[in-house]
Order: sequence, then structure tokens, then C-alpha cells
Amino acid sequence: MRSSAPRVTRTEVVGETGAVAAGHQAAADAGARVLDEGGSAIDAAICAAFMSFVVEPGMCGLGGHGRIAIHHTAGATTTAIDHFIVAPRVATPEACLTATAALGMAPEHARFAGPLSVGVFGTVAGLAAAHERFGDVPFARLVEPAIEAAQRGVEVDVPVQQGIISRLDELAQAPAARDHLMPGGRVPKAGDVRAGGDRLDLSDLARTLRAVGEHGARALYDGPIAQAIHREMRRLGGLLDATDLAAYRPRIAVDERHPYRALEVSTCGDTIAVETLNILERFDLAGQSADGAALRHVLAEAQAQAFVDAFAYAGDPVEGGTPVAGLTSKAYAATLAARIAPTRAQRTFAAGDAWAWQEAAPAAGCPPDRGAIAGLEGTTKICAMDRRGNTVSFITSLGSAFGSLVLVPGTGIYLGNAMQWFDPRPGRVNSVAPGRMPLYGAPVLIAYDGRGACGALAGSGGYYIQSAVLLPFIYHTDFGVPLQAALEMPRQFCRGETLELDSRIGEDCRAALSEMGHRVVVVPYSPLSRPFGRSAAVWRDRDGALHAACEPLDGGASVA
Repeated sequence: MRSSAPRVTRTEVVGETGAVAAGHQAAADAGARVLDEGGSAIDAAICAAFMSFVVEPGMCGLGGHGRIAIHHTAGATTTAIDHFIVAPRVATPEACLTATAALGMAPEHARFAGPLSVGVFGTVAGLAAAHERFGDVPFARLVEPAIEAAQRGVEVDVPVQQGIISRLDELAQAPAARDHLMPGGRVPKAGDVRAGGDRLDLSDLARTLRAVGEHGARALYDGPIAQAIHREMRRLGGLLDATDLAAYRPRIAVDERHPYRALEVSTCGDTIAVETLNILERFDLAGQSADGAALRHVLAEAQAQAFVDAFAYAGDPVEGGTPVAGLTSKAYAATLAARIAPTRAQRTFAAGDAWAWQEAAPAAGCPPDRGAIAGLEGTTKICAMDRRGNTVSFITSLGSAFGSLVLVPGTGIYLGNAMQWFDPRPGRVNSVAPGRMPLYGAPVLIAYDGRGACGALAGSGGYYIQSAVLLPFIYHTDFGVPLQAALEMPRQFCRGETLELDSRIGEDCRAALSEMGHRVVVVPYSPLSRPFGRSAAVWRDRDGALHAACEPLDGGASVA
């Protein structure tokens, strides 16, 4: 039996010289123009990113963070540029509690809105690092389309309007953001096929973008804009200051590749995706029905185990407190796969002994708790591939919609609220500490065959990004589902407590999963709800044609 939920679909696009998929049509178009003019996939992704900061202002921005994976054919290597936030140099659990009390804020509220939710942001530093190493087109040229769009202001669409509505209560305590996002004290009207929407004034952002185009990352991290951020954070009682900004550097490394069946994958350091795939590799997925209960059972068990391990072990890997080699070990995955019964769900999931599968000794301290599932708003994604095989997978985020709701006067910059990803308690591997990056379970995936990079997927939607990336990848590679159709397959999400199922999944399948012992929660599917995250993907087929696909439920676009 099938649900009667509506089906929304897009046409998969195919080209010969380049492909871009992004969270907004204007961003995809900007990237495609760069490819048309001879730029590389790296140039296209950077240009699309800056355009995204203008046309998706609730999802991403100059004050945000993200991850970029870049396969550069000249060196035949993949570079991971992790430009996530780091904690300010004075940030400790005790300092955060003291500052929270001084501001009269509830600790949970302070993690998600206001000055204490702001860390040292990395978006522009990450993009500048990517350009410095791999860019062909001048950096200023890649920022120009965004400057022009910001000067015009952005028309409010449904995603922007939804982002504002989702933060109405908190906007009451953020007057600068409220006045900017709700001129006249009302939620702006969104455009539709009948009429255009209200426009947000982005003239301040246009000036800041012009400075970034002229001076690169220095414009934000050292100079008048950095001083403006410093002054606003001091005025509001935040921990971030100009010294933190001047010291920020993205983390750049060769991205490790992990075998998956006939392919290899890299995830920009994300262990959840790798562990999930390692477990799934122990099962004959292709021998199951692509939409059957047996497959969905194994998917749920593998994903839940990987999440439980991540929340038990993962913190800042640079500090040596995370058993990365153990969590991504094939042998370790084999022990976890052995826990999965073919017809019975595990009622509880316990972390495995990941430290036993690597040489380093475990760090002292207790594991963190599981944390909260992130909201769907606050992140967008870009994938790009060019005729030479250069490939990019990129996610960029403010955290929640419009981040911390701190709008820096005169700059147009909303600062992200990614301090929420730290465990607020002391003595944990994911506790806040000076200069530390928190756990960030969001993969940017590049796949490789014998010829080099063959595809890339990226997603948005908090931890649901895992489903938005991994499920389409499995449908496309294990089952041969065409790329766009793979992005449109009904999804699921499980991190241990419940198995969330897309309402398009048939009632017979739901019942079978319940009988296995899964705690099934049906999530309504609709063009507005955008459940289970949102996806973008590019892929090169055996004949060399380049395919681009994007989530049918948001304003994303694919161009080839």
C-alpha cells in the first residue's frame, strides 16, 4: 500500500563541460556562468557561495561556517578545508555560565541566540583558502555578482519568510535583526507565481562584500569590519573579540579516502558517514528491495550506531580526543554489523570500543551527551564539477535561521550561532574550550572511481544532512537509481531513539518495521515541510556526461 502524499519532482540536467547544483537558482546560475567563461569547478563553487550569502540570507552568510572538499585533478588529491567555528580564546564552560548569568539569559537560550552563541566564524577564510590554492579566476571577479545582487536587495521567498517566522520569539529580543527582517514590524510578504515579494535591504552587505572582493579574508578578520564586530560583541556581552578574529585559520588537510564497494569516498573528516557506510558494506543491499523493510531496517541500525558512537567519542579531532582511525576502521565496523539482526531492531544502542581499533590511547574525560537535533533552517549546499574532473562538495551555514540574530551594525553581517554544537558541561570531549572546534556531524561527500572523482553530494538540514547525503548516494551507487530520482526517494532518519520515516513510505513497510521493534515516527511529506534535509549532487557517468540534480522541495537548482 502506498501513501497518497503528493509527489514533487525535477528534471535531471545533463551537460558536457560543467555541472553545478546549489540551494538557489541564482547561486547555481552564477556558478554556471563562471564555468562558461572558462573557470574551474572551484571558481564556480566560490562564486555560487557568495551569491548564496545574498539570496539565502537566512541559511548562510559571511559570519557563518562550513566545510569544503575539493578534488583537484592537477595533483590528483582531495583537500579538506574545514572552516567551522572555533571557541573564543576566553571561552570555557565556567566563563559561558558566568556571562550567561550576567546577561540574565537562560543557558539553553544563550546557546542558540544572542552574543554567547557566537564563535569565531570561518566562511570567508575558508573560501579564500580554497581560492589561494586552486582558484583560476580573480577573487574579486567571483564576488562581483553577489555585490550586484546585494545592491538590488533580495526578494523575500518562502524559505526566507519561513526562517523569519521560525525565530519570531527570539527576534523580539534582537531589535537590530527584527527591524531589518521585519520592516514596519511585520513578517515580509513572500513572492510567488502571481506577484513579487517584499525586498530586504542589503546595501550594508553590498559594501562589506565589496571590501571582501578587494581585500579577501583580511577585510573581515583584520581592519574596520573586524573592529565593528568587536565593538558589537563587547556591547552585547559576547566573548568573541578582534584578537580571536585575527588569529582564525581554517584547518586544511589531505582528505582521507575510504573504500565503499567498487568506489572510494571522502567526507571532509566526518566520521558518521564513513562508519555508516562501513557497516552497510557488510550487507548485500542491492539484493534487497530499494524501498523494502529489510533495507530500511539495516539503514536505520547502521545510522543509529554511527550517531551513538559519534556522540560518545567525537570532539575536536586535532586535540587527539577522538578515535578517528577506530571510528572509520573496517574491522571495527565488522564488529558493529554483527550486532544487527536481520529481523529484530536493537532497542538500545551502546557505543562500541572504537579506541581498541587504533594505536593512540583514549583521552581523559567523560563522553558528551547526545545533544539536540538541529533545526532544518540555516544551511545551504553547493556541488560543482568541470570538464577536467575538478570536483567540489561544499556546505555553508549560519547554524539556525539567521544564526545568532546578532546583526553587526553597518556591515550587513549576521553572526552564526554554532556555539550550540558544544556540550555545555565541563570535562567532556566536546566541552567548550579556547580554540576548540565542536562536533559537527555533516558530511560533504566526494566519490571516486578508477578515473578520479566521479561525483559529489552535499546537503543541508542539521544532522538530517546525513540522510540527505547518504541515502541518495546508496540509491544511486548500490541500486543504479538515476541521480535526480535518487534524491527524490523517500527517506528516513535514525540516531537511536526513534526511526523517522517519510510519509510516502508504504504502510506495509511501516508496519513491518514496527514489528521488528523500531519505534516508528511518520513525518509528513509536503513541498513546504522539507523533511530529512535537502540535497544537491553532481555526477559523471561512464560516458563522461556530467549530471546535476537538486532537492525538489526547496528553491534549489541544478545547471549543466
